[in-house]
Amino acid sequence: MADAFTFCAHGIAIGNPVTGRIIFCNPAFALLHGSTVAELEGRLFLELYAEPQREYVSGILKGAEGEKSFRFEAFKNRKDGSHVPVQMDVVNVQDSSGSLVYQIATAQDITDRHASEVALRESELRFRSVVESAPEAIFIQTKGLFAYLNPAAAAFFGASSEAELLGDQVMDRVHPEFCDSVAERIRILNEERRPVPLQQTNYLRLDGSSIFGEVSAVPFLFKGEHGALVFMRDISLRKKAELEHEKLERQLFQAQKMESIGRLAGGVAHDLNNMLTPIIGYSEMLLEQFFRDDKRLASVQGIHSAGLRSRDLVHQLLAFSRKKSGAVTIIDLNAVIRDFQQLLRRTIRENIDIHYSLSSGTLNFRGDVGLIEQILMNLSVNAQDSMPEGGTIDIATSTAEVEANDYPGFDGVREGTYAELRIADTGSGIDAQTIAHVFEPFFTTKAEGLGTGLGLAIVYGIVRQHDGIVTVSSEKGRGALFTILIPLESSPLEALTEKPSASVHQKQTGSVIVVEDNEMVREFVVETLILEGYDVIEASGGEEAVKMTEEQQLCPDILLTDVVMRGMNGRELYELMKARCAGIKVLFMSGYTHNVLIQHGVEEGEAFIQKPFSIEALYAKLQELLEQNGR
Repeated sequence: MADAFTFCAHGIAIGNPVTGRIIFCNPAFALLHGSTVAELEGRLFLELYAEPQREYVSGILKGAEGEKSFRFEAFKNRKDGSHVPVQMDVVNVQDSSGSLVYQIATAQDITDRHASEVALRESELRFRSVVESAPEAIFIQTKGLFAYLNPAAAAFFGASSEAELLGDQVMDRVHPEFCDSVAERIRILNEERRPVPLQQTNYLRLDGSSIFGEVSAVPFLFKGEHGALVFMRDISLRKKAELEHEKLERQLFQAQKMESIGRLAGGVAHDLNNMLTPIIGYSEMLLEQFFRDDKRLASVQGIHSAGLRSRDLVHQLLAFSRKKSGAVTIIDLNAVIRDFQQLLRRTIRENIDIHYSLSSGTLNFRGDVGLIEQILMNLSVNAQDSMPEGGTIDIATSTAEVEANDYPGFDGVREGTYAELRIADTGSGIDAQTIAHVFEPFFTTKAEGLGTGLGLAIVYGIVRQHDGIVTVSSEKGRGALFTILIPLESSPLEALTEKPSASVHQKQTGSVIVVEDNEMVREFVVETLILEGYDVIEASGGEEAVKMTEEQQLCPDILLTDVVMRGMNGRELYELMKARCAGIKVLFMSGYTHNVLIQHGVEEGEAFIQKPFSIEALYAKLQELLEQNGR
């Protein structure tokens, strides 16, 4: 038996349980201790253990005397003073009477295993330290339950510690909108043990509020259970910023669309004005040529009436496109509203109450009284239409501070104090889909024949013409609130005085050169002036007019010219004519809008007539210019 032990690869020793000494050991056992067999045989077993562990080992040996075998781990002393970790497997050998005769111990060097376990413990400590201090929320789920949460994860869910969530179902903290997708991800992690890609998920905190997280997860074995290691980052602020960015993009797109429609409206209005000029003018001429009992008179009146209605529609288009110029002065918003109350009350049905809450003092800005009244009327009529059974309109004013970047959907917004006009109703409200289109021209939710779809478009155009901002907030069934902001003016209020009426003068005629590139308009104007007794020369453009007057040595009294023409424009033509004919006067005419005229050199205060014009208006303008010449 001793021979078998001698050549065994494992360290084996036989001890006397009574004396506690080594009776026999093999070379492998001696080598484990850095000694020879002779040096170890006869020594006490306990001397081979590190001093701090001898009491521990002694207790194990005594406690296991009645056992057939037992195992323990301890550090052994080596001859050079070093220590080696070993695993001891001890077999108690008893005689026939059951008395312990000797003990056979097998010793195994577990240095490598011990080092691995130490490394593993250190790794676990480092892992826990990193995870515990990580700014990202990290938790472990097993069987769909919270098995571990770091402090950031506890805070993510609104808990003061992980104990509040340990053992709870992960799905209890998932927003219902995301339950299906999260449940499938947990199944993939737990059953298929595959990682899942990054995903945005809405979670529920302990207080019931929601929080957006960006989540990734990998399969993870925790305490013998398959589950997942989950990483989360709070992206609520980013999500809010993204939603705000999307909102701003929609506002910008809406503003750009409105600007494009406005430019289109201005161009269409110009062409319509050119066509309406001869329609209205010729119909006026015909009205003077028929007796009142002539049956044809009604047809001519119909033509004239249709022309005037078309002209009014064009003016509405121009108001929408922010191009129509009116009587701009410094006005007080509160005063305009007070003066308009009586007319508004007579216009709005009696089953609708109108309440006013106007700020104290004045709200002065540069604007057109008529256009502001049109805003009040259009919004109030719209509110009335949303309350067929009656309701309330609230009109309020105040001041508001605006920062340059507060309204990115509106160009040209400057910082400062604005007059704020709020018009609210208790009507049927506007849904989100409709709100996106309410300011578009010809968009209407009213039944066919009950609206043109220009009311709110005109409001938008007028507000923008005043460098202002208009917004609407509403929900279906909960009324609507329109808010208008117009920059306040620091200059004193201008007195609105009526101009003295012009003196009555005897009718005068003279020579006029008519320069117009639209043939229909030119023919009408020329024919009208000839019938009135003027000497008329006509040209289809600036170059032709210059050539004609130079060749024929002509210096007419008045240049009646279109502003925007191919080649030479009206301003350039007038400057050339004025250089040769010192006393010549100019009357500009155009179907374009005020800002376009400014771009082409027409200055404030210069004689101008807007197409389509009446014959009487044309005659009056020409008479005024002739009187300036002393004719």
